[in-house]
Amino acid sequence: MSKVVTERMVKSFLDLFVLDLLDDSPKHGYEIMRELKTRTGARIGAGTLYPLLYELEERKLVAGEWNSPNRRSRRVYKITEPGAKYKKNGFKGIDTLIRSSNSDSHA
Repeated sequence: MSKVVTERMVKSFLDLFVLDLLDDSPKHGYEIMRELKTRTGARIGAGTLYPLLYELEERKLVAGEWNSPNRRSRRVYKITEPGAKYKKNGFKGIDTLIRSSNSDSHA
């Protein structure tokens, strides 16, 4: 798959990819951006990620908490139970869409 297609897919379903990363363990924004780049090759900037994290938090799909391990404060995000359900249903919906699209193209 080309880099352009991959980036478009990641950005289209960015909420699901972020929730999937947070399902592994709580993370702060920079960790999320770095892991997205490592796992998908897509570069997501802070101007895209942080508004999404705030929206996910408003929708109660993630919970953010200020953490100050040393002198620098960071907001660490973790997935909530509703977030895990949303992620599961979202990926299931994508899978169903792809399967129906593939079966239509072979008909």
